[in-house]
This record gives sequence, C-alpha cells and structure tokens, in this order.
Amino acid sequence: MLPVIPEKLWVIDECTAVEHFSLTATDRCYYIWEYAARRRFDFSPANQLVTNLKIKPSAIARAPGRASHKQRAIDHAAEALRRLMPRQFVAERATFVPVPSSKIAGDADHDDRLLQVLRLAFHDWSADVRDMLALTHSTPADHEAADRLSFDELLAVTRLRGESAQPPRGVIVIVDDVLNSGKHFKVAQAVLAASFPAAEVRGLFLARCVRDCR
Repeated sequence: MLPVIPEKLWVIDECTAVEHFSLTATDRCYYIWEYAARRRFDFSPANQLVTNLKIKPSAIARAPGRASHKQRAIDHAAEALRRLMPRQFVAERATFVPVPSSKIAGDADHDDRLLQVLRLAFHDWSADVRDMLALTHSTPADHEAADRLSFDELLAVTRLRGESAQPPRGVIVIVDDVLNSGKHFKVAQAVLAASFPAAEVRGLFLARCVRDCR
C-alpha cells in the first residue's frame, strides 16, 4: 500500500523543529509524509515506502524481484513532488540538489534514488536538477550505524562536485528521503552556502521521522 499524497507540503515549524535537533529557527524545511521511528515497514504506508526506497542495490542483485518494490516507491515519491511543487517555482526559481548517497560511485551499494525521484518528477518542467554533492569515500548509512558520523565528520568528507559554469538559481532546494536530526541537510547547506552565498537554501524531505507513535 502506498501513502496518500497530501494536498500540500507540510512545513517544519517552531513546534516540529525541536524534534530535529540539528535544525535552527531560520531553516526553511518541508516534508510530505511522516515515518515512524523504530517501527517495521508494515507499520504504515509511509514506513513501507521509505523502506522500499532504501532497498540496497546489492540486495536487488541478490533478489531481483525487489527492484519492482523500489521502483514503485520512486515512482510514487516522484508523483507526490510533481503534484505538490508549484511548476513555476520548479521551472524558474529553484535548483534541486539531492543529498549524496552514503556510498560513493563504484561501490556496490551506491544509490542514486533521490536523483531518480527528482528527474522523474520534473522531467519536462525545465527543472534544474543537479547532482552537485558527493562524499570522498563510502561511509556507513546512518539508519544502519550504531556509531553515526558527527556533523563535523560528515562535513569533512562531503565535497562539491566540479562547479558548473552556470550558477544555481536563487533558491537551492536540498532533497532527502527522511528528516531525522537534520544533520545531512545542515552539512549540505554548509557546503552549498559556502560556494553560493547569494542563494537561499531550503530543505525538502519525502518524510520526517516521528518518535511518539504507539
């Protein structure tokens, strides 16, 4: 079952921002669904979508039938973005940048799912989608690691790819699948703001993590 696409994007406001401790009061962040922490994939349609999005390429190599589950999640996430994002904003004002995979290109588990979602969502909208960020080496994924990288450790291994001759548009939208602490967003924001100080940087998440579900 796929989660229902809401009528609008939800805003991380002063009440919800405190649940994502890396965020600050000035961050402009938006999300579509809520993902229940410490719950199985079958707890909710949103949990199932996120779980399927995160299926590893190596897992698909072992069990090719799982590819259809991942693709269905990518398709649905793209459809949600297409419905919820104003077309004029996408076509004229924004540059979309996916948070980089925890595994570098060439790693068996390098996963460009977010780039796929963005390209599918806005393929005919004159969108500016750029895979601008990368890690210098593979790192453990946060959702699998007992000892997660700190902000400074992640910042130290995150780089801007070869800069384009064309500067980004006025609003850079950093896109990730799940907002947990907000660390990955803040690292991406720091890297991009250092190179493009005139741009406004926002966050867009397919889901935000919630912890009070029973």
